Amino acid sequence: MTLWSGRFDTAPDPAAFDFGVSFPFDRALFEDDVTGSVAWAEALQAAGVLSADDTAAITAALNDILDEGRRNPAWVTGPDEDVHSFVERQLTERVGDAGRRLHTGRSRNEQVSLDLRLYVRRRVPLLADALAELVSALADLAGRAGTALMPSYTHFRRAQPVLVAHFLLSHASALRRDAARLAAAADEADALTLGSGAIAGTSYPVDTNLLAQRLGFSRIVLNSMDASSDRDFVASFLYAASLTMVHLSRLAEDLIIFTGEEHGFFELADASATGSSMMPQKKNPDPLELVRGKTGRVVGGLTGWLVTMKGLPTGYNKDLQEDKEALFDAEATLAVSLRAAHAVVSKLTINAERSGRAASGLLLATDVADYLVSRGMPFRRAHEVVGAMVRRLLAEGRDFSELSMDEWRDASEMFGADAPAAATALASVQARRTPQSTNPDAVSRALDDCRRWVGAQRAAQVQRS
Repeated sequence: MTLWSGRFDTAPDPAAFDFGVSFPFDRALFEDDVTGSVAWAEALQAAGVLSADDTAAITAALNDILDEGRRNPAWVTGPDEDVHSFVERQLTERVGDAGRRLHTGRSRNEQVSLDLRLYVRRRVPLLADALAELVSALADLAGRAGTALMPSYTHFRRAQPVLVAHFLLSHASALRRDAARLAAAADEADALTLGSGAIAGTSYPVDTNLLAQRLGFSRIVLNSMDASSDRDFVASFLYAASLTMVHLSRLAEDLIIFTGEEHGFFELADASATGSSMMPQKKNPDPLELVRGKTGRVVGGLTGWLVTMKGLPTGYNKDLQEDKEALFDAEATLAVSLRAAHAVVSKLTINAERSGRAASGLLLATDVADYLVSRGMPFRRAHEVVGAMVRRLLAEGRDFSELSMDEWRDASEMFGADAPAAATALASVQARRTPQSTNPDAVSRALDDCRRWVGAQRAAQVQRS
């Protein structure tokens, strides 16, 4: 029997009914559904709708159901239409008519929104913890990198020398923004929907402020019509998850490239790679490739959900059932991708000699131009002078380190005896002055800031537990 069967005089056609069954996936909301139901029972008693005896029986039975489901997740199954029907069936089997009173004044429309909001608020901190661990692994590797150098890239062509630590912290910076976006999605979900009814509100004097406090919500939704169809928080979560996956994919792509034989700036641990069934020499970055590949499914879930939302009329529509599979899949994919990325990064080693060698040569051209600017030459003129030097060096297969002092002076009389010393990778990074730059002191401060951020995230985790 369904929760709505009283209106109909025939059994539902399986071809139509089974199409809408959501229990196989919305069973993930079991804990949240029971939690919300306990709070609703207490609110109904406070409103004079439920007797103290009925409330005691209902809450005791719901807590037993919750304990059973936690002990044995496989128990949460059956022929029910959705998780709400399952919980109500289990409740009425235990307490009879008292269980049938629990749904007084409450619609599945507000109930499912409540469950999903509770779920997002419960699961986002776990993702944030995993993000913090990945940022910590990047910071640890940056700390071990010390003054190791590598080339940076624009247009995937060597650009300027940077510290390896600066490169690693660039990825940490993006992931820290992702943690903020996930927190914002959880904050968007932080609004109580109970009291909204199916669309127009409830006729019972339920204390929604007390309900919000009981369930840990900071506020109540503003409008019952909006609440019945509002899944903006789902879209926000999917966006946050998608952008996090994009950043994980970019990290994976960088490490796939930089651990390859052509670059060799980093070395994958044997435990973080796979081999070839045919080619004995292969060391493949499969975990990183899968992170890169799984990004598409999370981005696709966001795109699909936005398309689902765009044409819905005001109020609840069954299309909204599509929110759950997209959200659950994105969450699971992000969680496993974070673990995989952490496993790789935490075991990486740096080939400082090879990355440092790649950070020299003609990518010091900007530093040579800056030297001329420091002697009074306009930058555009300095750019022309150094561009001509680069053309000559390329034609001769040489770089700045191989120029004689006479050749420096031939290029410009403004080059002094200290010009060759300015054209080194170490001098290049030391010449940076801005706080966000690759200057070693700036990078050291950035690393300290990153470690403080990780510490704050871990402190928040301890406080939650």
